[in-house]
Amino acid sequence: MKLRSVLILSAVAGVMVLAGCSDKTTGSTQTLTFTELDKGSDFAPIGKGTDRSTPPGSGFALSIPLQDSSKKTVGELNATCIATKPGGQNLHGTCSGVANVPDGQLALAVGGDVGDNVTGAITGGTGKYEGATGTFTSNSKGQGSEDTFNVTLP
Repeated sequence: MKLRSVLILSAVAGVMVLAGCSDKTTGSTQTLTFTELDKGSDFAPIGKGTDRSTPPGSGFALSIPLQDSSKKTVGELNATCIATKPGGQNLHGTCSGVANVPDGQLALAVGGDVGDNVTGAITGGTGKYEGATGTFTSNSKGQGSEDTFNVTLP
């Protein structure tokens, strides 16, 4: 009887501990969409990359204005990308950046092949986006790209 009581109390205590656990990634979500503007963008190569080759250690830095659906410039994307292994026209490596958006910033990370269409992670934020996680995509649309940020807040 005593052993049975101890087992029941242990089970109840375990359930109480697990009940206190929560998944911090299931907060509120929102989607932000912006268009990258070619006009006003800055792009600079890093290292000895060419149009046909991106050796390790080469890459680029960029700064691109972001426009909302009303065609108003509301932010800026700033990033650096560095190749970690030899590649062709697409860089194979890592990129880190920050999207300055209305009411804050989103920290961004990308790994793997970096070309015209990119998918990456939102790894943090400031202001309204403090503690943000999520994903983003940047899809080439001729002149400029469309950036979609799927943001989850704690």
